[in-house]
Amino acid sequence: MLLVRAGTVFVISFNIAMCAAVIFFRVLDGGDNLHNVLLAQSVVALTLVLTHSAAWFRQGGGDLSLAYVFFLMVFIFNCGKSLLFVFYPFSSISFFTFFNENDYQLIVQASEYSLVGMLVLSSAMLLTQYTKAPQQVAPTNIQLFAAQLTGGVFMLVSVPAAIIDLQAMLLLVLQGGYFALYSTEQTYGAAGIVKVLSYFLFPSLFISIIAFRKNKALVYAIIIFAVIYTLVRLAMGGRLNALIPFIVLMSLWDVTIRRLNRTFIYATSAIMISIVFPALSVFRTGVGEATTPHESGSGLFNIIKEMSDSIGPLAWTIQRVPTDYDFLYGHSFYLALTTAMPNFFWDVHPAKEGSLAKWLVHEVNPWIAEAGGGYGFSIFAEMYLNFNWFGMLALFVVGYFTTRLAIVKTNPINTAFCFACFIGLMLWPRGEVLGVGRFILWHVGIPWLFYHAAIFAFGRFR
Repeated sequence: MLLVRAGTVFVISFNIAMCAAVIFFRVLDGGDNLHNVLLAQSVVALTLVLTHSAAWFRQGGGDLSLAYVFFLMVFIFNCGKSLLFVFYPFSSISFFTFFNENDYQLIVQASEYSLVGMLVLSSAMLLTQYTKAPQQVAPTNIQLFAAQLTGGVFMLVSVPAAIIDLQAMLLLVLQGGYFALYSTEQTYGAAGIVKVLSYFLFPSLFISIIAFRKNKALVYAIIIFAVIYTLVRLAMGGRLNALIPFIVLMSLWDVTIRRLNRTFIYATSAIMISIVFPALSVFRTGVGEATTPHESGSGLFNIIKEMSDSIGPLAWTIQRVPTDYDFLYGHSFYLALTTAMPNFFWDVHPAKEGSLAKWLVHEVNPWIAEAGGGYGFSIFAEMYLNFNWFGMLALFVVGYFTTRLAIVKTNPINTAFCFACFIGLMLWPRGEVLGVGRFILWHVGIPWLFYHAAIFAFGRFR
């Protein structure tokens, strides 16, 4: 036990030293050779991921742990350019979609903030992951009945809504391509009840898998439906939004039902990254997404280049804040909390007007904004915009609670609820906390309240 703790401290200290060295190298360089600075930052970023992974697995962490998946997603979307700098050093194709060599000073600043952010996340997760997961116990009969009622009710509500919403999205894509999904104004509350109800789909499936785990026919029917639903979403051009719920479902199954075959998972992942994602990228770019024309290059190169463009929002934010705009000092987190208030009186929740992604695209490219497109945002850009370098303290808290949330609970029903939160959290690496808060407060919070109300009712009137 002490050896593991000592190993963790060594890994964290080593990563701190590496980050400090590359910052010192950047200061010494003085802007004379920014390409070498970016290359050094890239080597350190990859080293940090490798040392984090080694320490994570050494302490008993799983490869399908949602905290580990979250960490990798933050890396690939915000620091993924490091893969290009290290493995494609002599490429004639630009690594950046929206920037060129004249912007390298800005990119160095954004990369440095992202690198330190990865260090903070890694440190928080390794220190928290040391906590040993408790032994699972079977739920009581009352808890089981309450979970069955909760899963059943929300499946009855969400499955038809999800099918209707999927059909509507499919028609939009067939008529106008993938970009049509975002050129149409999305509504919530009374005006968008079908879409709102469809978001209960996967949380209800998670609860039902645990609650009805002895009913193999129902459980496998749920899995088949989830697979078909995910494949259709992928066929429409979706990647992140389509795969995240299913990844969470696999993790839940792996830790509560039966360990999944790793060979199959790794082989499928390789096919998705090397073949499916590049094909979807061509489809998405061809219908007007906010990217430049598709450049020649390997499919893997292009998909890494596109997915790692989430460094853009951070760079643009650093460019404008605090020069043109003041820091938000936590305002975006406040807006995320206000999403707990129903928006029965508006087509679009007022908090959505404070969307950071919406602000950014209007700043960078008003034409794309008017067309309904966007560049997204990122967890690092949001931390910087709110707190500057003090955002690292907030990132440490995020790393701590994310890891705690991913730890398997004593009661598998509680595990299902906690894992459902990751459907929202996984959008944060290239999104903003507004969407995370809305999903957790509503589409996990309401079933959770229903479940506990059912426990109280069954206990009171049995």
